Amino acid sequence: MWSLLGSGTANKPNWAKGRFNNMKIAIIGTGRIGGNLARQFTKWGHAVAIANSGNAQALQNLAQETGAKLATIQDVAEGAEVVIISIPIKRIPSLPSGFLDKAAPSVVVIDTNNYYPFMHRDGVIEEIEKGLPESRWVEQQIKRPVIKAFNATPWYNLTWGVPAGTPGRLALPVAGDDSAAKAIVFKLVDQVGFDPVDAGGLDESWRLQPGKPVYCVDLDVSGVQQALAAASPERGPELTGSHLSKEVIQAAHEQQSAFYEKYFKACLLLAEANDWTEAKATKALHLRFEKGDKSPDDILNFVLEQQRLD
Repeated sequence: MWSLLGSGTANKPNWAKGRFNNMKIAIIGTGRIGGNLARQFTKWGHAVAIANSGNAQALQNLAQETGAKLATIQDVAEGAEVVIISIPIKRIPSLPSGFLDKAAPSVVVIDTNNYYPFMHRDGVIEEIEKGLPESRWVEQQIKRPVIKAFNATPWYNLTWGVPAGTPGRLALPVAGDDSAAKAIVFKLVDQVGFDPVDAGGLDESWRLQPGKPVYCVDLDVSGVQQALAAASPERGPELTGSHLSKEVIQAAHEQQSAFYEKYFKACLLLAEANDWTEAKATKALHLRFEKGDKSPDDILNFVLEQQRLD
């Protein structure tokens, strides 16, 4: 059911020299996903424009680092052949009316979003909690077809992809209804350094969502295919808020916010103490969590006190 498609060849920064590296790509949202995609695609020679809804200094810094063009959200998609939406899902309805009107007629819109009712920011979206795939909801808000991609891997993996054919190369699932649009996204996934796997149409994109076997797990092509097939459509209680009171949701949000404040501080401390990149420090912390012998809170408290992993 799940197929490997769109893999490229060697390495570019030579992986695909002279081909498919001059598209106009607009990125809305320059956090860890959008920002690292901007870094990758500018390296490939794509003409990248970036915009966000705040943090003008971070946007300016990213533009200086990568050579990407600064733009407003209203204008960023002008002439774009690919538009990547990488903002919190609750902000999708507030995107400016007509923000895609000046994009290329056959523009491919990529949704990198994941819905979390408690953890960051999203609040309860009833349609999603009743079973509507997250990217189908996004599609309904912007009134354009979307492809779901780049959502199901930890952000740090976007910083060190490897050429096609490299043993152990990780794979990423891609879901969408338009085969021509997916073919373009497969090539972009390959350029970022992953083997793309066709995860079916957008109605199947729930298989890529948080809590599913493929989500944020490092897998090769076979592993991604197996994880997609093993997924169940039910949402876990940690990803469902519609049955809870506002007070309980607020308390859960505050608890999660406190946890992630410690988490991000611990990542930065590990990076500074070991002269690591933030990406390397974050992965090291995740690998420590996966051992399962201590709670994440205990691990974070140790890092904050000792500035190292135990």
